[in-house]
Amino acid sequence: MTPIVPTARQNQIKGAEPLFFVNEIFASLQGEGAWTGTPSVFVRLQGCLCRCPYCDTKHTWKLGEPNGEKLDFAAAKADAPRHATATEDELFDFITTHFPKVPHVVFTGGEPFLFDLTGISERLLAAGRTVGVETSGTEPARVAGAVWVTVSPKIGMPGGRVVLPETLARADEIKMAVESEKDIEELKTDVLPFVSKKALIYVQPVSQGERATKFCWDAAMEEGWRVSFQVHKYVSIR
Repeated sequence: MTPIVPTARQNQIKGAEPLFFVNEIFASLQGEGAWTGTPSVFVRLQGCLCRCPYCDTKHTWKLGEPNGEKLDFAAAKADAPRHATATEDELFDFITTHFPKVPHVVFTGGEPFLFDLTGISERLLAAGRTVGVETSGTEPARVAGAVWVTVSPKIGMPGGRVVLPETLARADEIKMAVESEKDIEELKTDVLPFVSKKALIYVQPVSQGERATKFCWDAAMEEGWRVSFQVHKYVSIR
């Protein structure tokens, strides 16, 4: 049964300092969507309830708990369900100290909106960074107003989570994972009616499959959408 209250939310106790459970933190180039090619710090947060069968970061599904691991631990790559625990101050200081010239910060997961990102995103923006969040759309978008929100809607996944209309409305970019024509139809009927007319619409073939790519190509040509390819996988970068 899906937990009603994710552990990450339980940790946000009124009056307590927010904690972030960080699976990975590293710098690379953004490989998807509108920011493709942008040097970015990726903060991969631990915990997700969607359980998507095609997920390529299943090690982030396990919900986090406070522990004694520091962010240096998360900076070492390991595709495993482990994480560091950081306060907002520690996370901000780590990003600005270890990646002083990387202009863009991306919160991903897992599901980053299991955490309240408002404070940390406001501080990063004030420090001159641009900030993005990559979300399934199944949690409220708790983030500063100037943050770029990418929603990859996870509809009908085994975790039973529901994509929230208010999170779709907050999206600057929709990035729909496509395996079949069903995903194209769900984009039209269950997603786009709630999305701002200013939002960019991308379709992205799951696992770069030939059949999925053909669906995306045809849909983009017919609807005027864009196709997002996972460029980082083609060029073998993290």
